[in-house]
Amino acid sequence: MELQIIKDKTNPLLKRREISLKIINKGTPSRIEVKNKLAALANSKPELIVIEHLNTLFGKQEIVGTASIYESDERLKQIAHQHLVARDAPKAAEENAAEAPAAVAKPEAKHEAKAEAKTEKKEPEKK
Repeated sequence: MELQIIKDKTNPLLKRREISLKIINKGTPSRIEVKNKLAALANSKPELIVIEHLNTLFGKQEIVGTASIYESDERLKQIAHQHLVARDAPKAAEENAAEAPAAVAKPEAKHEAKAEAKTEKKEPEKK
């Protein structure tokens, strides 16, 4: 993945850097990969970077997007949209592992409940 910074503007009022970037890659990289690569190029922490949008160009192996690098975690929480911060956060494997067994258990519980309902209906017929 090759990442190029097209435009780098410092916004002193909001205490952040607004960056336009271009990525040349055969596949679509994850937002976390883009954040880590941008952090390495911009000498910043990945936690302070918010990727606002990434758009692929039709017929090309290029992605164009914008990102903001905040000076502090406090400014990030004050200014950045929370849905963008949540979108860029890495997903924990533990949460996914905990959700998978719960999803499997639910259909079994429904099946058992249906079986119990059928047996309850049959019991009055026997009497």
